[in-house]
Amino acid sequence: MSMAYKKVNIGGEAWDFQAQNTIEGVYVAKKENVGPNKSNMYYLRPEEGDDVAVWGSTVIDNQMMLVPINSKVKITYLGKAVGEKTNREYNNFMVEIWED
Repeated sequence: MSMAYKKVNIGGEAWDFQAQNTIEGVYVAKKENVGPNKSNMYYLRPEEGDDVAVWGSTVIDNQMMLVPINSKVKITYLGKAVGEKTNREYNNFMVEIWED
């Protein structure tokens, strides 16, 4: 059996949470200070297809900091929510990690 090198390519389309409210895959990488807002970008590798990029937000960042790289995760868009202290509307998400 011969082995070969495969080009490492972290990228892919950004997840459109309004079109597809759930994304699942293995958390393979994180980039910081991406784009004009210097956001985090998380990369998930689904079972089929190309890697998917997930833009960070306060809600996602606070949950993803507890998730180790190479963990299987599911991120679900829960809709709009209103902050208790700020009374401002934001996009709410739930991050789940797979446990055997």
